[in-house]
Amino acid sequence: MVWELPAYIDENGDTIPVVFLPSITIRSKRFFKSARDEKRFNKLYQNVRRVYPLAKEAGRRLTALEERLKTIPEAKHRAYTKALEDSLKREYKKELMALTVTQGRILIKLVDRETSRSTYSIVKEFRGSFEAFMWQSLASLFGSNLKSTYDSEEDRDIEIIIKDIEAESYRPPMKLRRSASKSNTNE
Repeated sequence: MVWELPAYIDENGDTIPVVFLPSITIRSKRFFKSARDEKRFNKLYQNVRRVYPLAKEAGRRLTALEERLKTIPEAKHRAYTKALEDSLKREYKKELMALTVTQGRILIKLVDRETSRSTYSIVKEFRGSFEAFMWQSLASLFGSNLKSTYDSEEDRDIEIIIKDIEAESYRPPMKLRRSASKSNTNE
């Protein structure tokens, strides 16, 4: 078997192999001021890990929806979005209803991170001002805000967790991994 690698030939005629390596982030080990801070971070890690795939999927679906709406007549937009909404409700209702209030707040921020638009503005665009107002009122009853935006500085712990999830480098303590795997098997 012959392996062929990409190569670069310099001005002297020498062949230099070119190897593309994945990018990595090197960070020092994280130290916490107290056990309470570590527990809070690990709980945040679990919550972000639970809702991050939903936020990623929301971003993908919104992009696909916008692309699809460009290709169909404007008169059919409302019917198409309503059919898609019904489909999404059937697919995700159970999973979304199982989220805690904290996970819901994180999801709102992560949807903003993925789409560069607040959840409120997305609802307003596709369902109208009145619906957006109603959902915002309901969210405020639970201490949430659909107008929340993601700020990578303010939400730096969430950003660190997302980077670690994407790199698969952070592992919560064994006790938390066991409880997370138990909750995944129950679903």
